[in-house]
Amino acid sequence: MTSTIPAEWLIPFKLTHGWKFQCSTNLRNLVATNRAVSFFRQVVTLLEQDYHLVNFHLKIQHNRKNPDQLEVFVFCGEDQIQQKSEPVSICSSCDVAHELSQATLLSEQQYTYAWLDFRNRSKLILTPKRHIERLSELGDENGEMEAFWRDTVEVIDRECDNITELNYPVLALNHGTFRKHAHMHLKIDITKDIWETKIIPRHKEKLEYLGQLLKQTALVSACFTERHLQQEIQKGVIGN
Repeated sequence: MTSTIPAEWLIPFKLTHGWKFQCSTNLRNLVATNRAVSFFRQVVTLLEQDYHLVNFHLKIQHNRKNPDQLEVFVFCGEDQIQQKSEPVSICSSCDVAHELSQATLLSEQQYTYAWLDFRNRSKLILTPKRHIERLSELGDENGEMEAFWRDTVEVIDRECDNITELNYPVLALNHGTFRKHAHMHLKIDITKDIWETKIIPRHKEKLEYLGQLLKQTALVSACFTERHLQQEIQKGVIGN
């Protein structure tokens, strides 16, 4: 059952390159009170149907001064950070049998997978099992949207040992030309302290193995577009 959303949560505050929405609660409570589906559904409907946005970046975080207040930032219109999402030979979020996928997979839920970041950054990733490209494509009637946000909270609590809202990760969802990877993925940006004290000790062997795999350009190249592959090689993320 979906609870009613206060009207003020859906009032967009105009920013230079987008908008901001504010909820007078945190993400855990939003999920626990069955309001996450209604809130995020109405936000993306407003953006895509009323504002006709196709390319945008969602940034979800708790207010630094008031951790019990959730903020959703919508950024668009900055051409210099837009990039085309090109097809790849292997979608590492779909082909869980691929060696890179196996190295990064943390858990499988009914509708989602949780991963370490394929590029070995201090992030966790949550993806829907279905190959979809937008948050609005998650289903409501089958519980897919509800599961996506519930799994987000549960994965963060499990991997970060019930972290408080004060240190809660910043979440990011890219749409349209703001993506490098076509399959929709939620980036969970872990702070340096939590990464070093919680994630690395827990997944030390997987992270070390991932580092070894990324040195094997031929093995992982099919999971990246040619342009993205060359960028990661230049950064030293892939290859020797």
